[in-house]
Amino acid sequence: MAENVQKLRCPICHDVLALADHSLICPSHHHTYDLNKKGYVNFLQTAPDTQHYTRKMFEPRRRLIQSGMYEGLLAEIQALLTGDCLLDVGTGEGSFLQLLNFERGKKFAFDIAKDGIEMATELDMTAFFSLSDLTNLPFADNSMTTVLNILTPSNYAEFRRVLPASGRLIKVLPDKYYLQELRQSYGMTLNHDNSAVVSRFSQEFPNFEQKEIHYEFTIPEKLRKDFLEMSPLEWAVSEKVKSAALKNPPKKATIDLRLLIGQT
Repeated sequence: MAENVQKLRCPICHDVLALADHSLICPSHHHTYDLNKKGYVNFLQTAPDTQHYTRKMFEPRRRLIQSGMYEGLLAEIQALLTGDCLLDVGTGEGSFLQLLNFERGKKFAFDIAKDGIEMATELDMTAFFSLSDLTNLPFADNSMTTVLNILTPSNYAEFRRVLPASGRLIKVLPDKYYLQELRQSYGMTLNHDNSAVVSRFSQEFPNFEQKEIHYEFTIPEKLRKDFLEMSPLEWAVSEKVKSAALKNPPKKATIDLRLLIGQT
């Protein structure tokens, strides 16, 4: 925090923050944010999510990410990283950020899920982690050179605020066949349509670039149960359907993603 306090701002009054012992304080109004023993700062003005995105879901997701399931995606992102400050929006349990090499710069990440951020601090990685609100980021204007938005909601006004001129937004969204095996196991239709998201992105970044990423990942046998439990899709199905899926879990996963790159 001592090295990066100038990159932060108070989410309540939007004033600068100063470091005092293990706390961040805005000098004008004395709003205080403590660095807790887990190693992150809670900037939220409401309760964090402790009901939906929990360790129960993050742990299988982490094992699959760490096993190389998203290696093709991460290679594409790696080639796009520039600048010296990388912000991972909705970092979850942090594995995507950990696997990206950014030795030339500093990593920042946030989420609204308490379990996710606590798990992220357990990884072997140097980064500034926080519980933060996507609509009111605790980062100063023009403080980040690259914003990474992997399979999470966006707030383009805040992204533009924290990015400088020539900053870059990298957004990843699912295409139609993304994890189709998981949907099929749960009896769901392949009806995902991201055209509205792409259209919205094009309004914000008219000269944006995009790339389709499509490959199959062979799921290690010991992780096939994890595959069925790694996504919020599981929340929508009955225990009966889950039990049936566990008897014959998918052996492969289709990674079908769209990479959008916008320049400020």
